[in-house]
Amino acid sequence: MKRENEFRYSKLANILREQILSGYIKPGQFLMSENDLCRHYGISRTSVRKSLDQLMKEGLIVKKVGQGTIVSPDLVIPNTKNKVLRIFATSPSHFYEHCMPIIIEQFERENPNVEVKCLGFSSAEFWESVQASMDLGLQPDILLTTDRHFDEIGSDIDFIDLKEHLADSYEMLYPRLKTPFLRDGKLKGAIATFSPVYLAYNPQLFRKHQVPEPSELWTTEEFLQAAKRLTMDTNGDGIDDQYGLTLSSSLGRWPVIALQNGADFKATSGKAPLVKTLNLIHDLLYRYRVATLSPRSMLNSEAYVKGKAAMIMTTSIEMAGWNNVMPGFESKVASLPFGERMGTLLIANVWMIPSASNETELAVRFLQKALSPEIQEKLGKAAGFMSALRPINEKTWNKSMLQSLYMNEDITEHSYFLYELFGDFSLADDMESEMQLFWAGLESADEVADRLLAMMSERS
Repeated sequence: MKRENEFRYSKLANILREQILSGYIKPGQFLMSENDLCRHYGISRTSVRKSLDQLMKEGLIVKKVGQGTIVSPDLVIPNTKNKVLRIFATSPSHFYEHCMPIIIEQFERENPNVEVKCLGFSSAEFWESVQASMDLGLQPDILLTTDRHFDEIGSDIDFIDLKEHLADSYEMLYPRLKTPFLRDGKLKGAIATFSPVYLAYNPQLFRKHQVPEPSELWTTEEFLQAAKRLTMDTNGDGIDDQYGLTLSSSLGRWPVIALQNGADFKATSGKAPLVKTLNLIHDLLYRYRVATLSPRSMLNSEAYVKGKAAMIMTTSIEMAGWNNVMPGFESKVASLPFGERMGTLLIANVWMIPSASNETELAVRFLQKALSPEIQEKLGKAAGFMSALRPINEKTWNKSMLQSLYMNEDITEHSYFLYELFGDFSLADDMESEMQLFWAGLESADEVADRLLAMMSERS
């Protein structure tokens, strides 16, 4: 964990350094409080203080006793004769942290008169930060966001149509990925990387406890049997401290089980598939007690990477982050075993170019380089990220793995981005709030299904 903690505080130091040197936070202005930095970037107070100490050593900030931390009033930011390409990105982001350096290095090597400057903004307040930056006169040329942030775009910012500029890469997209980021027939967002949500497992734990590794088309019963055998008390204190599965109550994960059972979160899909899904979740957590639960604000990876859970629903984006922080961590992909329908959730990082960009031509060239087969293949092999370009994945990943991810000739028709599934994210947020007692094991699947279906009917 020492390496991971070092990574977290250096990451925050990099973000704050970029904001200071770009002029987003000006000399004499206050940084966020330590409490706000902890909350916004999801790291400990110790990591925040290490980040600030590093910036103080560099002379970028000054602590004012009893007031907070300010950017050094004497700081002089040197002008550059190079053209500057400004990229704003959501943070934290595995793609931003591990792929952007590869893309930027290649782009700047081919364009020596260009300097790429990146700013990372908290995901929780991304659009507010972008607007505040623009109000201060700092205009982004490219935005790198998540699929959810893309769906939350307000009417205040317009983006160029990328279809003509990225025609070559657009033709290589999986057919299923050609439409989600179109608006009024215009390609407003280009996929930087994407992933289905899939099941990963720790082969070392399976081998250690002599549990057969998942077959290509294993059943729900086979999955349950494996989870039971992998749940145990390893230190003899009478409390299970290793589980078959780590499960998150986030809507970014558990709806995969519903999709596999035929529930599509529309009132018209009926009650039975939803009840079947919720009963299976209660089986895992409370009847068989083979799963440990993480809150919806976390994506439950810590139990898995520490060997406290043998399986997890995850994405290639999350897994690439583990591999970069903990080299040598072994994880394999298994087919989803929760139901008969081949369905799952999709997530993506998305490029956009604001119409108000000062360097539109340069921004287009950057995206063309980022989405080129050369770079896409490099990101897959060097950093473990999947490409939206079908030929690249077929070259980089083995056929069996792609089949387990439901990515053969195309992506299965029952795979959805969250905004496609729910339409209105307020419905998703309300559903999460409505299920708190269910996740605690205090309400039945039948009771919760009735309320969720009523909510869906009201919004339809």
